[in-house]
Amino acid sequence: MARQISSIKAIGTIQGINFYQEEDDYLAREKPGVDSKRFFSDAAFAGSRASSSRFGRANTLWSLVYRYVLPGYKCKTLASLCRKQGLALVHERIQEEDVLRRLHSYLHSLHCMAISAADFELSIPALLREADARTNSKLKKPKKRKKENLTIIISEPPTAEDKEYLTHEEHDFDWDIVFAGSFYKDYEIPICLAGRVRDNFRGLKTVLLKPKEKIVDEWVKLE
Repeated sequence: MARQISSIKAIGTIQGINFYQEEDDYLAREKPGVDSKRFFSDAAFAGSRASSSRFGRANTLWSLVYRYVLPGYKCKTLASLCRKQGLALVHERIQEEDVLRRLHSYLHSLHCMAISAADFELSIPALLREADARTNSKLKKPKKRKKENLTIIISEPPTAEDKEYLTHEEHDFDWDIVFAGSFYKDYEIPICLAGRVRDNFRGLKTVLLKPKEKIVDEWVKLE
């Protein structure tokens, strides 16, 4: 890990680098964890991928059965019980048709199903096709890249070079600023940075004066 030593500190993660605070120190390190590309391709994570797949399939199956619960009986408690039952059945590695049947039987024993066992049996092929369609749509759907965010903490008046970089460089991440530190009396936040200021961030407060926009009307004499 590296220590941030300038008067401008940062907290957040951008381009695989994690900027963070530990007690009174501001540090930087490579972002921990495994990226999604490695998770889905590395043989070392085959077991985790299989477990994740079963978990997702179980969630799909129990939700398909839960839709037949009578409206007056639907609640968080019943949904949680159905979900746990579905996960347990999928981990038993039984056929998915039997998972659906046993989930229906479980809910039917609670007298809350709107469909009989015979009618539910007829709907099983359609439910399995819907489950496959849901799985395929998740695989094809591109994941939105979450925009990275950085909070910049300025403890001294920024130099002209700092302001130039912050205001004119193109950034592919969101960022904001907290002015917390030593500033001379009546120092005002540069107007070019005013739109990025946060009043409060993790106990740090911006106590400086914000610049007031001055509107000047220029009258042109008509001839």
